[in-house]
Amino acid sequence: MDENGDRVFEIKLSIEKDENAHKTLELRSFTRQFPIGELPPEYYGYVKNYNYRTDKADREKLFSLHPDQAIVAQKEAWLCELGHDNFPSELVDERITEALDGENNWLLIGGPPCQAYSLVGRARRGGLKEEDSRVFLYREYLRTIAMHQPSVFVMENVKGLLSAELDGNSIFSMILNDLKRPNRLFPQGENAEYRIFSLVTPVKEFDENNDPVYEKDRDFLIQAEKFGIPQKRHRVILLGVRKDIDHENFLPLVQEDTVSLSEVIGDLPKLRSGIGREINGSNSKGRNAYLKIEDNWENWSGTIQKYLVKLKSEIKFDKKDVSAKTKMTMGCNFIEETPMIQNNPLETWYHDNNLNGVLNHETRKHLKEDLGRYLFSSLYLKEKREFPRMKDYPDWLLPNHKSAREEGKFADRFRTQKPDIPATTITSHISKDGHYFIHYDPQQCRSLTVREAARVQTFPDNYFFCGSKTHQFHQVGNAVPPLLAYKIANKIKQIL
Repeated sequence: MDENGDRVFEIKLSIEKDENAHKTLELRSFTRQFPIGELPPEYYGYVKNYNYRTDKADREKLFSLHPDQAIVAQKEAWLCELGHDNFPSELVDERITEALDGENNWLLIGGPPCQAYSLVGRARRGGLKEEDSRVFLYREYLRTIAMHQPSVFVMENVKGLLSAELDGNSIFSMILNDLKRPNRLFPQGENAEYRIFSLVTPVKEFDENNDPVYEKDRDFLIQAEKFGIPQKRHRVILLGVRKDIDHENFLPLVQEDTVSLSEVIGDLPKLRSGIGREINGSNSKGRNAYLKIEDNWENWSGTIQKYLVKLKSEIKFDKKDVSAKTKMTMGCNFIEETPMIQNNPLETWYHDNNLNGVLNHETRKHLKEDLGRYLFSSLYLKEKREFPRMKDYPDWLLPNHKSAREEGKFADRFRTQKPDIPATTITSHISKDGHYFIHYDPQQCRSLTVREAARVQTFPDNYFFCGSKTHQFHQVGNAVPPLLAYKIANKIKQIL
């Protein structure tokens, strides 16, 4: 925003291949067509009563009430998979050219697929292999730069990119060199060249080509918690500035005070987890067999009390820390309860006076045995200020897994988030289970909700995620924190 509180940038085109993420982007584009703080009441009605099974009709009704804004949003958000045969380069170029409408000074933002570079993925596959086509998917992004020459671009990727190698050669160095001169790979494009800057480290010097030089590749790594984001999210983010653009006004981001997890989610309504089933022996293949449990307060609270009795001999805890004073629910799509925000340094960023409640705040159903592990882990953290590894669990709480006691990748299978520091990285894996994202409050005995994960990622409270809960978690985990994006945008504003 500028000094008057008006938007500086206008998004003209967003390209997304996931259907549910596309719906979310289209809806958010719709909200941006209204003045800040003046969303129509129909928007709030839509998100509060959202049902992904009836969403097509509900969205059509919303959009029919504001057709001008809807047309812009539907044109801006494009469901498209770059590099797919159904979306040839000529069609992509046509859409970009149409969106730019002759404008030369514009910003390109992108995060090319990163699975090939991730540390976990490389370990699983035994390193990078040239036949893995995902290694070169960044070239779709590079082609866009070569063909359309943005004034500035921002490219985001995982930390593993810095150490990724192919046949002994650094992938990161290859990408940097390609981004500086995109037309070497795409000669049909213009001969534009770029300086690649770090957003967090001052330039050491400029070389003979007037390109910025840094001491090490890690100078391009942004540790989000150092810039006011309540999450230890470490990502490589590159800033490219076309060489005819004056970069003298650019200065890296300034570090800020850290923001803790409890400061940003502690005001949200307390919820219990769901309980869905328990292990009941094994089947003919030696795998766990399950017995369904009716989910209600009595079964849930009864299970918690039974575990507390057994845990008395394992760990010290105060009964008041685990005894719920009132009956808790699992939450829902919209809870009509305005959070009493206290000591939240990001209050003005999150809050919407017209929302009058909390969106996307609903818990999962958990396995009965996992509730015991969650309870132990949160109580252990409360006493010892550290979450337990598998070696710390009593035998009767261990999963039926042969490597449960082994050191290594299974050692921290259950991770309770610490309240007084930034959370660990919210990843798309949160869509599969919540074991790495256990709430620190033993009374609630559960993993984080979509809204809590969204708060950690710094999404405003009126930002709504479409699709099922699984789809919503996936979108939150894949995102760049909006508050970090806002801080980066302010730096780009200085350049442009």
